[in-house]
Amino acid sequence: MGQKKDTCLVTLYQIQQNRMPSKINNPISAEDTQRIKKNWIFLKSELEQEAIRDNFMVEDIWDLPDFEEIDAEKTPQKRNEVFLKLLLRSGPRAYKIFIAALKNHNSYHIVEKLESTEITENNQAVLDHLTSLTDNQKTHVLTEINLLKFNKVVGSDIEIFGKALQLKQADIDSTRMENSNSVATQIHKIILKWRNRNGKMATLGTFTKSLMDAEAAGASVDWDVFDQGVKEVTS
Repeated sequence: MGQKKDTCLVTLYQIQQNRMPSKINNPISAEDTQRIKKNWIFLKSELEQEAIRDNFMVEDIWDLPDFEEIDAEKTPQKRNEVFLKLLLRSGPRAYKIFIAALKNHNSYHIVEKLESTEITENNQAVLDHLTSLTDNQKTHVLTEINLLKFNKVVGSDIEIFGKALQLKQADIDSTRMENSNSVATQIHKIILKWRNRNGKMATLGTFTKSLMDAEAAGASVDWDVFDQGVKEVTS
């Protein structure tokens, strides 16, 4: 079994060496992006990315470093999350390859879930996260203790998240270096820097808008964690 896996990796490496680099920063279509993001929690749980990802190498979409980025995560759900984030920025053809691979793997329940997703206009699905807040919730000024409820809302996308909060690159880099062993701590420190810089303007409404901006830029936002945090800090 181990020998077969090694042979497969060698073959993939040879394919990589003999082709042009993949174009990883080309987003998939807006409609397909909605299909992925609206089913994010479901896909993180149900997807078996290790069974279908070789298709992306064969079809000149991904390279070995992309596989290494996925495999660097410790849990299946985290690996699925990285897989999905890569998919979102791998171009329209990648989504078609994704669907075909799911069908070949007999993951029809995932295909049906994606294809039955309601597509909305003008990014309505993201805007709902802000409009669902009451006026009192929107104007709630976040305290340092409040921030602890949102440490896991943005996975490992600290770069995108920091820029969405309009922090300087130096602030993002220093936070990453000083807290390299804990993503949750990195996220907390990033939010704390944002809060300290904005003072009374660091409201839940402003924070929500920044989360939507981060999601639009490619970050994965766990809105279930966010909704629970909103309940706990405003109840």
